[in-house]
Amino acid sequence: MDTFPFNREFRLKILAKCLDDKWMAGHAGVIKPEYFEQDEETAFAKALLEFRERYHRSPRDPMDIIELCGGEHSTFIMDMYELSEDWDLSLAADFAVEFARQQAAKLAILDGVDDIARGDINKVIERMKQVVTIGQHLDSPGIDPIQDVNEWLFDYWTDKVPTGWRHVDNVLEGGVTPAEMGIILAPQNRGKSMGLINLGYNAASLLMGLKVAHFSQEMRQQQVAKRYAARILFRFPQRDDDLYEYAEELVETARRFLKGQIRIISGKKTTGQIEAHLDALREEGFDFGLIIDDYPDLIEPIKHYSDKRFELSDIYEWMRGLAEEYNVPIWGASQGNRASLTKEIITLQDIAEDINKASIADIIISLCQTYEEEQTDQCRLFMAKVRDGKNHDVIQCKFYSEQQAIISVKVGKIAINKNGRDQDVEHK
Repeated sequence: MDTFPFNREFRLKILAKCLDDKWMAGHAGVIKPEYFEQDEETAFAKALLEFRERYHRSPRDPMDIIELCGGEHSTFIMDMYELSEDWDLSLAADFAVEFARQQAAKLAILDGVDDIARGDINKVIERMKQVVTIGQHLDSPGIDPIQDVNEWLFDYWTDKVPTGWRHVDNVLEGGVTPAEMGIILAPQNRGKSMGLINLGYNAASLLMGLKVAHFSQEMRQQQVAKRYAARILFRFPQRDDDLYEYAEELVETARRFLKGQIRIISGKKTTGQIEAHLDALREEGFDFGLIIDDYPDLIEPIKHYSDKRFELSDIYEWMRGLAEEYNVPIWGASQGNRASLTKEIITLQDIAEDINKASIADIIISLCQTYEEEQTDQCRLFMAKVRDGKNHDVIQCKFYSEQQAIISVKVGKIAINKNGRDQDVEHK
C-alpha cells in the first residue's frame, strides 16, 4: 500500500516538477519512466524525457507531449500542466532523489530474482551499487575558484602519486592525481605489462610506500608475482637456481627497498567482482593508494552492445569512476593497432578497438621501441596525452626486459610526421 511521500499524489507532483526546465536540467538522469506505476504517468515521463533529449529543454506546450504520446492521455497531460502552476512542488523536489533510489531499488530486486536463481549474485550487487549512485552528482555544490582558493590551490600537488620515472614525473608535475586514470599504450608484446609492473613497484618502494592493488586479466597471479620479484631483485628466478636462497634474498631485499605492499588478484573479473575485491581489501586494512589493471579490455562489460567499442567505452568510463570512488589513481594498459607495430612514435590514433579511450583517460603514455632499440636495451616513453600538462614530450629510457626494469634517462622534444616517424629530436 502506498504511503506518503511516494503515493499517487507525490508521483504527480514529481512529474509536474519535471516541467520546470531549470530543475530538470539537474535531475534528467535521476527521473526515469519506469519509476512510475500507472500507464499515463509512464507515458508522460517517457514523452517528456524524449523531448528533452531532442531539444535539451522541457516542453512548454502540452500539445508536444500529447503528440509524442500518440494522442493518448491528453486530458491527463493538460491536467499536469495546470498542476505545475497550481501546486507547491517544494517537498516533491526535496524528495525526488530518495523517490528515484527507492523505485530503482525495487526494480533491481525484481530484475534480480532470475539472476539469484541462476546463482549470478554479482549482477544483483552491480544493480544495487548503481542505485546508490543515483543523484550523487547533486550532492556537491562545486567550488568557486576565487572564494574557495584555499580548498584547491595548496593541496593540488601534495597528493600526487609519482610514476617513479623521474623525467615523466617532471612532465606530470609530480605524478598522477587521485581520481585520475592513466593508460600505457603499446603494440602486442612490447612491454605494457612490464610498464605497469614498474609503476606498481615504484609506488610501493621507498619513494612513496603505498599499498598497490594489481589486477591481472591475462596472467596468473604467480606470473605477475614473478615479474615483481624480477623487478625487485633485478633478475628472474631460474629453474636450476637455489629457490630457497632466491626467496630469502627476495624477502630481505623487499624489506630494505619496499616500504609499501603489493597485492595481486588475477583472473577475468566483472566490474562487480573487482569492486568487491577492493572493498574486501579496505576492510582488512589494506588501504591501497594505487589501482592497476593490466588489461581492462578483458573486463566483462557492464552492458553488451552489438558494437564492441561501446562496451570498451563503458568499461573505461567505469574505471575512471572507480578511481574517483576510491580517490586513488588508476593505471591500465591498452593495445596499439597493427599499424603501431612499425611506427617509431605511437600516437592516440594508434589505439586499437575504441579511440574513445583517449577522451576518457587523463594520461596516455605510449611505449615505443624499434628493433634496433630492442637490441640495445632502449625504449622511449611518448607523452601522448596529458590532460593537465604538456603533451608530446619523449623520455628516453633503458629497457631491461630480463630484469623487468624501465629506467628513464632523459627527456626531449619531438616532431612527428604523418607516418609516426620522429624528427628533430632535441634532448634535455
